[in-house]
Amino acid sequence: MVGLLGFRLTERFAWTLNGAVRDLAVAALLLLAILASWRAGGHARLPNSARWALVMVAAYVMAALADPEGVIPTALNLRRLVLVPLLFVALLAIPWSALQVDRLFRIVVLSCAAVALLGMVERVLPDALWTDWLEIDAYTAASNLDRFGNIPFAESGRYFTTDLQELLGRPLRRMISTYLEPTTLAAAMAVLLTLALARRARGYPSTLLILLAVVAGCATLSKGFIAYLLMLLSWRFIGVPAPRQVGALVLLGCCGALLADPSRLEGPFQHAAGLASGLRELAAGNWLGHGLGAAGNLSDADTDTGTESGLGNVMAQVGVLAALSLVWLRAVVLDVLATATARRDPGGVWVAAWMLFWTLTYLFSASSLGVGGNALGFIAMALYLHPASRPHPACAR
Repeated sequence: MVGLLGFRLTERFAWTLNGAVRDLAVAALLLLAILASWRAGGHARLPNSARWALVMVAAYVMAALADPEGVIPTALNLRRLVLVPLLFVALLAIPWSALQVDRLFRIVVLSCAAVALLGMVERVLPDALWTDWLEIDAYTAASNLDRFGNIPFAESGRYFTTDLQELLGRPLRRMISTYLEPTTLAAAMAVLLTLALARRARGYPSTLLILLAVVAGCATLSKGFIAYLLMLLSWRFIGVPAPRQVGALVLLGCCGALLADPSRLEGPFQHAAGLASGLRELAAGNWLGHGLGAAGNLSDADTDTGTESGLGNVMAQVGVLAALSLVWLRAVVLDVLATATARRDPGGVWVAAWMLFWTLTYLFSASSLGVGGNALGFIAMALYLHPASRPHPACAR
């Protein structure tokens, strides 16, 4: 939203690159982490999930260096793969105090709640808010990095969904709030819901936060968020899928994508087709993928392999190295659950539950590789795992 407002007031192209601010913030945190590790004599204690994150990042960087494709698409795709795990490691390596960890948790919760409230306001306002007053079409069209920026507001799947058109007779507008897109916004609402449920498990009032997260998350019309709600209900009533079962969820999703009839994977089911195509590339013997710059949603290459699936993207780009992301995913869950057990924290299992959301979107949506709300989820994981984190973080009070 800051970039949109800046562009609206100045009409300067530089405002469309406001995402670079996040990159600089992660770079600054990494520098702080490196300095802290140096002062500690290089003996900073990191959980297994952080070590696997570093192994994964190193593998992706080596794959990028060996990629003969253009520098720009390779760099853009590499950024999508390494920015969040580097942020995760940096937050764990910095020697925050207990008070600072509590404050960071508060910032995550309060910022998500504020975004949800603003989103509900913009959703009830007319389309003219975006098309006439804020001129969002001019903003997205000005960015050469946005492949879908030239699609008019009323025709863009970013702002409208046609999934319910047969029932309603028209496309339905999606809540985008300050994120200006609904998918990573849904991830942020899943974070808010997860932390609110953790708060309730610890015995604190949380009904309003839970309702806010559910209503705002559903208003994004994200299939991933709605599926996440169903998974949480299923977990609580019949015991599956539990956070510890993310590996089984991955296996089930991959098998389902492969067994589905490709000719029927249209509309909202195209995401399954992306996952299936990535798996079939591996089955065909393309063990190292097409290259970071030659496949994926941000590639200019003429290939649909892996598109619309986070895992499909990564398999198409780096082949079997994509398995490292699944190892990291499981390591994060196991570390959070082990920490919750050690602290006797009833809310910890709910913190880990956010990984169910990300696992599902990683399988079936390329938006799982975006930063935004996905980064907030991994920030919450890192803060919970931090040695200075209290058994009952201040965000739950």
